Amino acid sequence: MKKLAILLTPILILITACGQKKTEEDANKVLYNQVMDIHDEVMPSIDELHRLKKQLTEKIENSPDLVEEKRQEIEQTILLIDSASKGMMRWMREFKPEEYKEGELTKYLESEMKRVQTVKEAMQDALDKGRKTTQE
Repeated sequence: MKKLAILLTPILILITACGQKKTEEDANKVLYNQVMDIHDEVMPSIDELHRLKKQLTEKIENSPDLVEEKRQEIEQTILLIDSASKGMMRWMREFKPEEYKEGELTKYLESEMKRVQTVKEAMQDALDKGRKTTQE
């Protein structure tokens, strides 16, 4: 009986370890998909950000008698738009999950989830401000 227990113990450990690895892989796939879902949700807004920036730039160029306070507000909005779109481009350029091994991947993806969420919020803020400023 002891011999059987000694023989079965390594097999049980191996089975358990394989099961945990599979669970970690599945969790990482879910996390990766969540990160990409956020990216995919906001990435199409890049075109609108560029369009808003162009409209605001033209507004400044075509309004030589624009009140200085309004000009500064528009310029600040353009800077906000630039920052948001550059933030998305930087995130995409730096997102490299393939460089991480399974044990490190979960932490990396959790970190990237926070980063892409911050990018999303910045883009939404820039869109809101840009839309409002173009309508004024």
